[in-house]
Amino acid sequence: MAELKWKEAIEKVLDEEKKSLHYATIAQLIAERGYRKNLGATPKDTVSANLTTDINENKEKSIFAKVERGNYILRKYLDDANLLLTVDEISNKPTSRGNNDATENIFKIINGFGIYWNRSLVHWKTAPDLLGIQQIGASEVNFKEQIGIYLLHDGRETIYVGQAIDQPLGQRLKAHTTDRLSGRWDRFSWFGFYPVNNEGKLHVEIKLKDLTVKSLGDILEAILIESIEPRQNRKQGNLFFGLEYLQQEAPEIKKRLKEQLIKELTDKL
Repeated sequence: MAELKWKEAIEKVLDEEKKSLHYATIAQLIAERGYRKNLGATPKDTVSANLTTDINENKEKSIFAKVERGNYILRKYLDDANLLLTVDEISNKPTSRGNNDATENIFKIINGFGIYWNRSLVHWKTAPDLLGIQQIGASEVNFKEQIGIYLLHDGRETIYVGQAIDQPLGQRLKAHTTDRLSGRWDRFSWFGFYPVNNEGKLHVEIKLKDLTVKSLGDILEAILIESIEPRQNRKQGNLFFGLEYLQQEAPEIKKRLKEQLIKELTDKL
């Protein structure tokens, strides 16, 4: 099957599901069903931008409708007009880079995160790469220059919380491989301030919207929920849906393991 354009792929998924879906779920289904092979680094953001642009440009003639924050449906499947967010409700949300759920994230504090990444999957060179993907099939993003908050874990126990501000995340974590904490952690989590563009680069010139006590509370709650994972409270944090990145193994480690396997096989000959 020929690769579909983003709008066509979005429409096909929503038509098959016949219900409202979050833009992150739509992006995952597009990849799983093979409607697009070239996903870029931020397919979830691309889906969100396509949906909102179509609604803003075509208004009531758009084939898409927004029913709640981040959730969309084909207009022909709307069965309750009260569920529909109007064009004005969408357009009046103040952002300076377009009105869509994904670009709104740029004006929040946390714009990406990774949970319980494995220390052994990182090649700890002088400037270690921290590789992640937004979803299966997406392009890799290197978070070594990310800034934000990080946690070190020993199994399921959090043993240290730190800031990567004056030094980026890669340097801060590298330092913990040789300091007093070096033997005490095997996993790490991070919550980054820089968003990622569709080319897989960090957007370092961020602007932060006005923060309220409630939004700060939401951020702290979400970090705690995502990092500590209380069993009875396993919702994804209020502000973080669609922002998680999945760790990818460093290519140097893949190469080393392959060489080790070849050596073991040849030694048996």
